[in-house]
Amino acid sequence: MSLRPTPCRDVPAATAAVARAAFPNGSPYLRLRDHLGTIFTDAQFASLFAPCGQPAECPWRLALVSLLQFAENLSDRRAADAVRSRIDWKYLLGLELTDPGFDASVLSEFRGRLVAGGLEEHLLDTLLALCREHKLLSARGRQRTDSTHVLGAVRSLNRLACVTETMRAALNVLASAAPAWLRAHANPAWIERYGRRADDYNVPQGEAMRRAHAEQIGRDGHQLLAAIIAPGAPIWLREIPAVELLRQVWVQNFCLTDQAQTGEPGAGAFSETTPWVRWRTEHEGFPPSLLMAGSPYDPEVHYANKGTTTWIGYKVHLTEACDEGGPHLITHVETTPAPVVDRDALNTIHDGLKAKGLLPGTHLVDAGYVAADQLVASRRNYGVTLLGPAPQNYQWQTQSGEGFTLQDFIFDWDRQVAICPAGHESRSWRPDYWQGRTAFKVRFSTTHCRPCPLKARCTRSDRRLLTLRPQEEHETLAAAREREAQPNFKQDYQQRAGIEGTISAGVRVLHLRRSRYIGLAKTHLQHVLTAAAMNLIRLGAWFAGTPLARTRQSAFTRLMMVPIPA
Repeated sequence: MSLRPTPCRDVPAATAAVARAAFPNGSPYLRLRDHLGTIFTDAQFASLFAPCGQPAECPWRLALVSLLQFAENLSDRRAADAVRSRIDWKYLLGLELTDPGFDASVLSEFRGRLVAGGLEEHLLDTLLALCREHKLLSARGRQRTDSTHVLGAVRSLNRLACVTETMRAALNVLASAAPAWLRAHANPAWIERYGRRADDYNVPQGEAMRRAHAEQIGRDGHQLLAAIIAPGAPIWLREIPAVELLRQVWVQNFCLTDQAQTGEPGAGAFSETTPWVRWRTEHEGFPPSLLMAGSPYDPEVHYANKGTTTWIGYKVHLTEACDEGGPHLITHVETTPAPVVDRDALNTIHDGLKAKGLLPGTHLVDAGYVAADQLVASRRNYGVTLLGPAPQNYQWQTQSGEGFTLQDFIFDWDRQVAICPAGHESRSWRPDYWQGRTAFKVRFSTTHCRPCPLKARCTRSDRRLLTLRPQEEHETLAAAREREAQPNFKQDYQQRAGIEGTISAGVRVLHLRRSRYIGLAKTHLQHVLTAAAMNLIRLGAWFAGTPLARTRQSAFTRLMMVPIPA
């Protein structure tokens, strides 16, 4: 496709006159056009279109329509109808009143081009750059971040349903890709087992029968994989994504033993003796959730649990500016697999903000993002002060308030020696590596600890054992805990609560917690479009002079907060 010549960006006179008459008090879209002009240009998306072929719709208009679509939570068809019929949209898009618009499928194709071209972030970044030009956004201020869960656009499946659906999906793909080969090798009994989608109605009741049913599915899948890798099978069958996913799911949910049994009668390839396929249990172990496939129709969704919430899908992190005197605009969006913990996404968030030139001076986050290594890395690598509840020490010495804590010991980091409150030096100081982090295990001698008169306040075992982080992390964490105890910490940290309102607005108005699309890349594009649309809404309110809404209170709270007259 080739780009049409970029039309004049001025609003046609007839469109402007009708829009002004239809909205005498103004509208958000009219104000956006008046203050920001045109947000995108065709040159920003030229790499997505071929230099020859059928003329394409103007990419800058498609980008802006995509933002308006998410701002009003419209489907592709309703968004295309709005381009044809709504005067305020025509005014913002610079269209004639008689412009016929375009087919709804153009929006889907445009999103596909954005993902294929790696320009998902471009929509939000361009809007943020325009806001910086208009002095609506600046770096090194205060920003805040929080995350929420996102449900994948697939059905939630238990392990048994997942393996059944994976087998069913692989058979359906092979039926289209290699029908003659599959018909020659398939077992007729599979029609009954995999002809319909998996559900609990077709599963036998009772643990023993369900296990036998699962192992029968395991044998079916193992036999299919054995036929695919057999010497006479076409090599390209092994490269089909559904077949590779079938192999992965079978490794994760089944294991092979030396015991053998005879397969079901049927096609010749599956009537020979095959290894015994056993359903995995906790005894054999499972892979971590980040590797465990959750659905054959979206291999990138995973199970996760946070508090009382369990879901299959993704997680989204929103970061927004919260300085006084400016609009609170979302500056970064990060979409991760669901099992990724918040603190592991923080460096990626800072890298994204650094690339945009929007690193904050103070970053307000909740306890999930704060760890000793993150406190150090944020300050050292990005010059960012991480403000949030520091990890607490839950050992009984700290909780009781009467025992000896780490602050009561003296550490000689150069000599790698710790001195206890009784004046005894540690016996050993050894590094310990766990989950990619380094710590030090400091042990004292039982010769000193057992007869020590201070032992009751120090340890309940034969000797005291201390776990230390590296020196810089240890000192930074101690300083963070001291800062948290200061009276002004609570006042400084109150601004973080605003990000909860942003997530609430995204969830209630724009369905932020439900993925529209399959795959991490398209889900991330949805989140970027949602964030950019929220920025458009906030800019419209800012230009209209609408003050920020106050936190709503329940009727009971308002009643009880009223002073009782004397």
